[in-house]
Amino acid sequence: MARAILALCVATLICVISSGDARAGSVTIQEVTITGAGGVQLACSFVLPSGPTPTGGWPGIVVFPSLGVTHDAYAYDGAQTVFAFDGFASVSCDERGTGASTGSFDLAGARDAQDAQAIFNWLTAQPGVSPTRIGAIGVDLGGAEVWDAAVAGVPFKAIVAGDTWSSLDRALKPTGVLNAGLFQLLSTGGPTTWNTTPGIAARSYRKHLHSLAIPTLIVQARRDFRWDLSQATAAYGLLSGPKRLSVVWSPPYDDPEIEAWFKHYLARGPKIAGGVDIESERPGHTITTFRRVPPTRPVSVNLLGPGLKRSVRLPGGPLETFGGGSVTVRYADASWAQAVATVSTAKGKVVTEGAAPVAHQAGVLKIQLLNEAALLRRGKKIVVTLSSHDATFGGTAAGTIAIQRVTLRLSVLARAVSH
Repeated sequence: MARAILALCVATLICVISSGDARAGSVTIQEVTITGAGGVQLACSFVLPSGPTPTGGWPGIVVFPSLGVTHDAYAYDGAQTVFAFDGFASVSCDERGTGASTGSFDLAGARDAQDAQAIFNWLTAQPGVSPTRIGAIGVDLGGAEVWDAAVAGVPFKAIVAGDTWSSLDRALKPTGVLNAGLFQLLSTGGPTTWNTTPGIAARSYRKHLHSLAIPTLIVQARRDFRWDLSQATAAYGLLSGPKRLSVVWSPPYDDPEIEAWFKHYLARGPKIAGGVDIESERPGHTITTFRRVPPTRPVSVNLLGPGLKRSVRLPGGPLETFGGGSVTVRYADASWAQAVATVSTAKGKVVTEGAAPVAHQAGVLKIQLLNEAALLRRGKKIVVTLSSHDATFGGTAAGTIAIQRVTLRLSVLARAVSH
């Protein structure tokens, strides 16, 4: 964010930040401790805007940190400062068992939802903060914390869930094979006490979303091989209240759409419509808006020739993937435990990938592909590489397989938006 910031700490736990931004004079940052569920002590930053307190108090936002990020990253020239410049009070806390907070890491589980309620209660009790206009935002693990708190009944007036999962079960096995890279990433947060069938089910919030009426903005990256676009599109389709889906290069906290969402639902700002936005992949990053999840069509090609790596030129174009797809393989003499299909451009950019268990020595295997948005230029080759393992799905290099016919089926937008 391009703001000239000067921070002057006037006390050990209170700082005043002044800015050259035309909209702001200064903000106040306080380091505070909030008591969460079971007496856990949460280390937090509380940020207030400058100027006279508006009638009814400042609207507030709870900022849930991403995995591996502590609250102070959001306070000092971070998301909380941005929100303060826009007229919002905010609080962000290290999640239990992380940073300077006590307790055991819970990975957006029941204890985290109870902590979220405690943070909400604390924020509404602060002088100068509206007790009735509180929202929440999070990206990555923080986005899951937003879903977790909302479906548990924390009474937010508006939420933003960014680049995260709505079903941990589907995220961990998006195509029927464990996403080993994601499992390893989530396990770095602390002991894997969540890794049980009930634990994963409890973190699959999708089954509750049909009754969630909180105004919700979902912001999802065009390509993210931890949780693909289906995590966002499925959630969007289930929500019963006002909703909007924004597919972008990378979800930033200072996105004008996020600001507009909170200003409308928390600060009586101009109305913002629902629908689906998709940001272009090409320079300029233009936005195309649809009234609902955009229509798609299938594109299928056979990839001829021997070997595990085959290329083909797709018909028509430009094409833009959206909705997943599959790679169907006829094979024999297999001793692989699983097959991984990676779809890439001739220059090596990974478009999408998937994996499936190999249950028989010979037969036909359909490998489902992750739902990723990527532009495929007209007349350029697309490459399908088959392997027994990769960084996302794990596996080993052991074994052999004889590949015969390979068919690639991609779901693409009815009309590409990245012109």
